[in-house]
Amino acid sequence: MRDENRHVLTQRLTWLTHSQNLEWSLFLFYSPSDRDAYLRPRVGYQVDDHLSVEAGGNLFFGAQEETFFGQFEDNNNLYLGVRYGF
Repeated sequence: MRDENRHVLTQRLTWLTHSQNLEWSLFLFYSPSDRDAYLRPRVGYQVDDHLSVEAGGNLFFGAQEETFFGQFEDNNNLYLGVRYGF
């Protein structure tokens, strides 16, 4: 039986390195009531004033398939991106 109320804790960690051109980021959603979580890791690099690249992912964890994030456990994915602005 599920709780009537759902609790979610969030945390964002960001670390800038290499003269603030490299950004490491982790965004976490955690539900202690459902015992499930969602992680969004990301790393991005600003090559120059116009070009940036990034990589990241969407990772779901859950003790049961019926929980909010647990139902997406098979939908984990990784991505790469390139952005050019002029």
